[in-house]
Amino acid sequence: MTIRGNLSFAIDKNDARTLVDQVADGLRGAIVSGFYKPGATIPSYRRLAPELGVSQIVTKAALRRLADEGFVESRPRIGSIVRDRAAKQWLGHVVLVYPQGDVDYFPTMFAEELRLGLNRAGYLFTRASVDRAVEGGPCDFSLLDAALSRSVDLAIVFDNRAAIFRHLSARKIPYAAVAHCRTTPDGAVGMTRFDYEAAVPEFVAACRAAGVRNAVVLRWDSMMCDAAPALRAGGIAVRAVPVKPDFSHGKHIGVEAAGYAGFARLAASGRLSPDTVVFVTDDYLARGALSAMLAAGLHPPEDFRLAVWANAGLGPFFPRELSRMETDPRAAGTAAAAAAIAYLETGRYPSDTAIRPRWFPGETMGALLPPEGNRKQSTAIDSNRKG
Repeated sequence: MTIRGNLSFAIDKNDARTLVDQVADGLRGAIVSGFYKPGATIPSYRRLAPELGVSQIVTKAALRRLADEGFVESRPRIGSIVRDRAAKQWLGHVVLVYPQGDVDYFPTMFAEELRLGLNRAGYLFTRASVDRAVEGGPCDFSLLDAALSRSVDLAIVFDNRAAIFRHLSARKIPYAAVAHCRTTPDGAVGMTRFDYEAAVPEFVAACRAAGVRNAVVLRWDSMMCDAAPALRAGGIAVRAVPVKPDFSHGKHIGVEAAGYAGFARLAASGRLSPDTVVFVTDDYLARGALSAMLAAGLHPPEDFRLAVWANAGLGPFFPRELSRMETDPRAAGTAAAAAAIAYLETGRYPSDTAIRPRWFPGETMGALLPPEGNRKQSTAIDSNRKG
């Protein structure tokens, strides 16, 4: 039989997940929730494409993924048939749980590498979001509970979310956290820690080498890298510039606009100088700040020093290589997959799993050259050493 009527999901153009991910996740959720029952024929990729407003390449790739996962069986001239849940044998089932608002570039790339690593090792991987009807209100666990209707060997929770932890504990589902926490959450089998401050010592060393005396930090979320304590310990005065994004037109554009406004205020204050570093703690925030910087006719490192947060594969891009703390979401997903597999195979979650940014010196920090006389003396000493 072929299911008629509206689909149980829609494509969100503002979602950071790829279109293939959205279609595959939507169809998988429809199967798990019972919208498509075993034996049902899912609409063909040709029919799905116009209904969802995407290309046939996207829908074909999504259906192929579901076939690889054992959810559907492709039959010539018929379409994709929903298989019985026991049709394909997996070694285990892992569910990635994420708050709806946290679907961004990093978690999207992270999830894809996590999926690939688990699938290659023979483990089924599904995703489930948890949303709130209103900000601060109760969580909607319906999508998560649909995913948990299958046997689940491990849930991986993206971010530190106590309500999700409690819900999984009540369902007696073993879970691990991927979060910026100092200690493993109570009840979790383990944690992959976001160590946002791992590259801070190298950043502070670069500031000292560049003769930095003052630091200005643009930061809109308390969960972001906090370099202030280490900067102050290094003898550098720190000033925060309040940045409050407006999300009414979307998260990314809101953060970027806030970065522009924050740096524009900073530039107008006239307090930037070569002994000042501006540290922008978010990649989208940095995009806005860079636009405001160019509009003001300022150029690092001549007018001031600049360091930003960045994600491998996303940037931000700048004609001069940016001095930056950079995370690699794909490498993080690979590491989390290895930790999950270790737990599934041994019953122990590795205790040393962490996601750490790397420091790239770049060009926008510059370096403090010694005075002319000392420079000549240093050159002479180096020449004597070579001799």
